[in-house]
Amino acid sequence: MDIALIILFAVLAGGTLCLLYGFFVEPFWVKRRKVEVRFPSSWSRIPCEGKRIVFFSDLHTCASTTEKMLLQRMRAVMREKPDAIIFGGDLVEERTPLSDPDFREMVLRALASLDAPLGKWAILGNHDVEAPRNRAWSVPLLRETGFTVLENEGIELCGLPVWGFANALHCDPMFDNEAFSSVRRKASKALGLTDPLRFSLYLVHESDWFTERISAPTPGLILSGHSHHGQVTFFGIPLIRPPMGKKHWKGFYRIGDRFTLIVSAGLGTVHIHARFFARPDIVTLTFVENNNHDAKEIEIVEL
Repeated sequence: MDIALIILFAVLAGGTLCLLYGFFVEPFWVKRRKVEVRFPSSWSRIPCEGKRIVFFSDLHTCASTTEKMLLQRMRAVMREKPDAIIFGGDLVEERTPLSDPDFREMVLRALASLDAPLGKWAILGNHDVEAPRNRAWSVPLLRETGFTVLENEGIELCGLPVWGFANALHCDPMFDNEAFSSVRRKASKALGLTDPLRFSLYLVHESDWFTERISAPTPGLILSGHSHHGQVTFFGIPLIRPPMGKKHWKGFYRIGDRFTLIVSAGLGTVHIHARFFARPDIVTLTFVENNNHDAKEIEIVEL
């Protein structure tokens, strides 16, 4: 057989396998990422000690989303046995059938199936707020399913101060020092401490925004989504990176000596409903005492 023909068949076969994998395998192959926040033994009290905070992002429900698909993703979240659940934004996309009541009910049932004893929180993604109709659909639905939507607001979560920013591409994310000081005082009181806690959790959809405009008063961990880790890559090399997701687009970053950024790949897809070398993921945080008793600083480790 002619060598050129052999090469052609090999290329066609390889391309077909890549397409099948990208459309029918990887989008459903959820990676379970485990992150430990390790506190020095000198800390008398540890926020969220023994609790599991589960973070997922970028569902992008659309006309091709089925209930089976959504429930599969919700079960993946619940398999982590969350004490608290945080959604990182982008419930919708451009082709979400916002006027279809049956579709809305399907999404509502799926999100309502998530349960966490400490509660559920959400921030908004760029697709959720890029048009008034998107916000009008997303925010009430999230609230109906038990999520508290945070937009430039803070909460105390088992002694952990948390601040959720408004969307960076279409809104005005900001940090309110007075409001967050109140949250930190509540967190300290919950832990039985007199001094404000020196660690916080920050939520922002777009991964590049926070790192370019750091103004937070306390060190901490930043959770974001948005980039999909490139979604369809050339064997891990991103072909397209979205605005505000170009620099920090995948994984785990140290930002100076005060912050750690974790970027989730999200669970859904947008525009092209495929993934290639950018598996969807769920991030589970646990807060523990560091076994290394010589450690003086908080360590954040992805296992």
